Amino acid sequence: MYETDGEDCAMVFAVRRIFYAAVTLASFAAAMPVNVPAYADDLRQEMRLVTGDAFPPFADRAYDGGGIVTEVVRRSFDAMGYQNVSVIWRSWLKGFEMTVEGRVDGTFPYAQTPSRKKLVLFSEPITNLSAYGWFARKHEKYDDNIDLLGKSLCLPLGHGELGHTGKLLASGQAKRVSPPDMKTCFKLLAAGRVDSVVSPVPEALNAMSEAGLSPDDFDHIGQSLSNMPLYFVVGVNHPSAQRIIKDFNAGLATLRESGELEKILSQARY
Repeated sequence: MYETDGEDCAMVFAVRRIFYAAVTLASFAAAMPVNVPAYADDLRQEMRLVTGDAFPPFADRAYDGGGIVTEVVRRSFDAMGYQNVSVIWRSWLKGFEMTVEGRVDGTFPYAQTPSRKKLVLFSEPITNLSAYGWFARKHEKYDDNIDLLGKSLCLPLGHGELGHTGKLLASGQAKRVSPPDMKTCFKLLAAGRVDSVVSPVPEALNAMSEAGLSPDDFDHIGQSLSNMPLYFVVGVNHPSAQRIIKDFNAGLATLRESGELEKILSQARY
């Protein structure tokens, strides 16, 4: 150790101040994310979306344009000047997870549930869809939704518990069975291993076809279990979540006003 006079002390303190300032700036810079995209500039250049498959006529690789909702989403962003909107296909569960984590810029089509509202922002509704309780004619016949009390209901992984279905399951008045896909749900129904499958008509008919089953062997309760609006969604933690939703809604409104939205949606019955 050594002692210093006043001038030396002043110099030491000045050096210390510079050193501490440099350390502070270095720490701040280290804490900043690396390679963060300039979303304000880049989104219109490249928008990366994800959706699931085998949800006809809304999202399905077998359909022209990937399904009618896929087409609506693309056209909505086109109307707002987005130049390159790419869509990748993953399982519904994986696609939603990627959206929540911010690895993609959005996903579709999804219905609102309380749990999802905590994780994603929802657009204005794109369209509406009704889901029904299906039964196998050779095993059972249900005339009303009340007949599903105490029954096992098949909903694939990633499918929300909506409307009356959600009430039955939440109250313990029905039991959920969740295989990977709707095709498996109908195989289980045909084998008598579940009592009912909850599905919209187009998705049900597609699943029966994929499973090699005849639609003549099944029927559904006339009263719908749920009538659900379908939405485009963005993860709440995405840096540009609010802007993406705002732009999508504006593009969707443009399609609606021009009549293009109705034209796209009327391509299929559902």
